[in-house]
Amino acid sequence: MELRDYQNEDARFLTSMPCSACFNEQRTGKTPTALETIRLRNLIDEKILIITTASSVTQWRDEYKRWLNKPCNVCIGTPKQKQKAVETWTHGLVISIDSFKETTSSKGLIEPILKKQPKQIILDEAHKIKNPQSANAKALFKTTKIPYRLALTGTPAQGKPYDIFSILRFLFPVDFRGFWKFLENYFIIQEETVYVGGKPKTFKTYEHFQPGKAEELQELLSSFSTQRKRKDVMPWLPDKYYEKVRLTPTIEQKKYLKELQETYKTEDIVTTGTLDRLIRYRQICLDPCLLGLKGKSPKTEWILQYVNDYPEEQIIIFSKFTSYLCRLAEHLKTTWAMLIGSTPVGQRGQFVKDFQNHKFKVFLINIDAGKEALTLDAAETTIFTDKYPPIGAIEQAEDRFIASTPDKKNKAHKIIELMMADTFDEELYHLLEQRKSETDIINNYKYYLQERRKN
Repeated sequence: MELRDYQNEDARFLTSMPCSACFNEQRTGKTPTALETIRLRNLIDEKILIITTASSVTQWRDEYKRWLNKPCNVCIGTPKQKQKAVETWTHGLVISIDSFKETTSSKGLIEPILKKQPKQIILDEAHKIKNPQSANAKALFKTTKIPYRLALTGTPAQGKPYDIFSILRFLFPVDFRGFWKFLENYFIIQEETVYVGGKPKTFKTYEHFQPGKAEELQELLSSFSTQRKRKDVMPWLPDKYYEKVRLTPTIEQKKYLKELQETYKTEDIVTTGTLDRLIRYRQICLDPCLLGLKGKSPKTEWILQYVNDYPEEQIIIFSKFTSYLCRLAEHLKTTWAMLIGSTPVGQRGQFVKDFQNHKFKVFLINIDAGKEALTLDAAETTIFTDKYPPIGAIEQAEDRFIASTPDKKNKAHKIIELMMADTFDEELYHLLEQRKSETDIINNYKYYLQERRKN
């Protein structure tokens, strides 16, 4: 096995400083690049800590052994099994961020792991620490005495441009100590007022960069991170083809949605606030029956017709609502499997293998459960029944079926977005596109730098 030229180049750059980040796009091979930094730093016989998502733990173990030919423990199973994995740790150790962090119900494994004095930490899916007040972020902030630190993510700013702060603090804790100071330094402070219970409530927002600060931050990112797009390193990759399908709401749906909008309730459904109302609104757009309401689901009818029209096609169907996926599955008259948050890691891997081998046709996936660590390039079509922020999670989900080898470049790469016409369901797609333009300042910083330097 050999790294591609750009991976070798990236690995050399990432090891030219103690702390760095690989912001290469999904599916460009960040894992072997990260593992090569261990070799280049002559740490192959030292203790290396890898923190990732629960679904990716065994995958990292296998890649560690494959590329470095060294033992790698995994912290999975019972608390005793996880403790033993740490106690017998000699080279690599892979642990999920959920097992690593400390919560009110668990002490986590931060202290015993840090006592082993690992020489390097690789933080996979680094956007998981975007909230500096979260248990995820606080756990990683305790690792900043590990000499070498590497952050990996294809979407450093998933929802808002200032999501990048926690990664900066993880890598450079001396320079980036305070979140609010960071906001005040880079962003324009705006005040907005909303009415809660008839009373005005004012809060600050930090949505837009101060003049010149976006460019300053982009220059900073370029000094310690790589950022490659799939098209740059794999020019054979096909473009995604998007198809927006605007469906007409039923008479019942129109009635429910109008009542929700005007009175916060419809039939026996009473919402308690704006967020609750939005969730119910989205569920009605999917299928009124999810809330025990009468009426058909145009989205379900469209999907069933599409599956029937293309009997040979491998299809992925994404939704934020597991309840809808379960209901849709009841109507499918073809082979299918479902991946949700509670799907065991072993079964998850088997589902992926079976789908790739065409043992079932339709893969129903909860977006939050299936946006990472899945290669599903047997699929030709991905259908989104609904979309909701953050945009980074959606982009990751979309990338699951992108061709991973040149021999699959000519297969279809169609993404179908289902929306109820002239409703907030449709408006959400426009809002997501606007959010993407804001996070682009971070997620595509290299492109902006190149354009400015040309001029």
